[in-house]
Amino acid sequence: MKSLLVALTFAVASLSGCNAVVAPPGPGTGPGPGPGPGSNPGPGHADPGCVGDHCLCTLDDECIHDCTAGGEACEVQCHPDAPCDVGCAPGEHCHVECSQTSSCEVDCGSSPECHVTCPAIGCTVKNCVGAACDVTCGTASLPSHHGSTATCP
Repeated sequence: MKSLLVALTFAVASLSGCNAVVAPPGPGTGPGPGPGPGSNPGPGHADPGCVGDHCLCTLDDECIHDCTAGGEACEVQCHPDAPCDVGCAPGEHCHVECSQTSSCEVDCGSSPECHVTCPAIGCTVKNCVGAACDVTCGTASLPSHHGSTATCP
């Protein structure tokens, strides 16, 4: 049954063009088939909340999404209390909401407009350049900048 779910998930992800994946879950301890602890999909599964480069990570697991070049702006909202890792397509708009995540890593790809709302700590935004680099830490703090990298302590 799990292999059928895996095949179906990959088929849906390839049709929708979504590149988000969730990290492998811990060992499942739920009773029998169906929902229960440990029932999240395994590694390499597309998050069902993603349609192209617009992604609302819905699975209670690490959100990993790499936006594709030549399409729409990269718009990603990460799941609260889970790690977030987003790669924006070079030269395209990049908007990431990860203020409630446990940690956040974003590569803006030298975007002409990179807006990232980070958690107060544990956030790194790379390749964020120019006046359109807008990064906040928590509710109102500003990150430290070192070259094109912004970091929330």
